[in-house]
Amino acid sequence: MAEVRRLNIPRFALRSADSGRRLDLILVCAVGSVIGNRVFLIVTGYPQLGNGTLHISHAIWGAFMMAVAVIFAISFLAPNNRTFIAFIGGCGFGWFIDELGKFITRDVNYFFQPTIALIYIVFVAMYLVFRGIQRRDLGPDEALLNGLEALKSAAIGELSEPRRAAAMTLLDRTGADDPLARQVRTLLADEECLPAANPNAFERAGRAVRAWYLGLSEHSWFARVITWWFVVYAVGAVVVAVLLGLDHNAIKGFEEWAVTLSSVVAGLLMLVGVVRLPHSRVVAYRWFERGVLVQIFVTQVFEFAQEQLAGVLGLVFNLLLWVSLRSMIRAEVDRQLVEPELAEREAVAS
Repeated sequence: MAEVRRLNIPRFALRSADSGRRLDLILVCAVGSVIGNRVFLIVTGYPQLGNGTLHISHAIWGAFMMAVAVIFAISFLAPNNRTFIAFIGGCGFGWFIDELGKFITRDVNYFFQPTIALIYIVFVAMYLVFRGIQRRDLGPDEALLNGLEALKSAAIGELSEPRRAAAMTLLDRTGADDPLARQVRTLLADEECLPAANPNAFERAGRAVRAWYLGLSEHSWFARVITWWFVVYAVGAVVVAVLLGLDHNAIKGFEEWAVTLSSVVAGLLMLVGVVRLPHSRVVAYRWFERGVLVQIFVTQVFEFAQEQLAGVLGLVFNLLLWVSLRSMIRAEVDRQLVEPELAEREAVAS
C-alpha cells in the first residue's frame, strides 16, 4: 500500500504562487467598482431599475457576479480561469459593498455619510489579510502543488517558459525532494513533453507589450527616466501634502487629513523605490507599487468623498500606473528566471 503523504501545513492553507497578483486584482477591481458605480449614478441622476413597488438594487448584480466567480472556481480546471475569477469576483464585491449604507441604516439610506469611511475600513482590512496570506514563504508541499498547476497548463498547451522556470525554481528553492516532487521536476524539465503554446489575440498583445518593455529597459536612459518620473511624482505629492498640512485653513476635516497623510505615505514609499532602483528593479518596482496601492486604497477613496470628478480622474491614472507596474514586475521576474536558464543551456550545448 502506498504511503499517505504527510503535509507540513493544513490542506486548506496550501497557497498559489500567483495569489499575490490575484488578490491585488480583487482589491483594485473592488475599489474601482465602488467609485465607478457612484460616478455613473451621479452622472445619470441615480436611475432606478424597477417600478413603483420594486427596486432592483445593484447589490443584486454584485452578488450575481460573485456567484459567477464561485461557479467558475468550482467547475473549471484551467489555471488561467483564476484571473477572470479574481476580476469578476472583485467587481462583484465592489458593487455589493457599495450598498453598505442601505444594509446598516433603518431607513435604508444609500447616502449615509460614514458609508465611504466604512467601505474604506473594509478594504484596508482585506488588504492586511491578503498581505498576511502572502507573508510566509511557500513550503515544499506548496511548491509541489504549484508544479502540478504548471503541468496542468502544459496539458492544455498554455505553459510558458517563464511559468515553467518559476515552478522549477520554487521546487529547488523549497527543497521539495520526495518521489512525487522529483517526477514533477522531471516532467517540467523535459521540454519535449510541453505542447506548443497557442496564444490568443489578448495574450499575443500582452507578449508584444512585454517584449517592447524589455527592449526599452536595455537602454541606459531607461533607468534615469523611471527614476525622474517617480522622483517628480513622489516629491510633488509629499510637498503638496506638507504645504496643505501647514496651512490650517486648507484642511478642515477628517477626509482632508486622510488625503494629506496618505499622500505623504505614498510619496515616501515611492522614494524608497527610487533609492532601491540602482540595486534591483524588481524590489524598486514593488516599492513603487506599494505607493500606488496606498493612493488607490486610501487617497482616492477620500478624494472621491470630497470631489467626485477629481477622485475618478486620479483613480483612472493610478489604476493605469498600477497595471503598468504589475506588467513591469512580471517582465523583470520572467527575465530573471529565463535568462540564467537559457545561458546554462547554451553553455551545455557548446
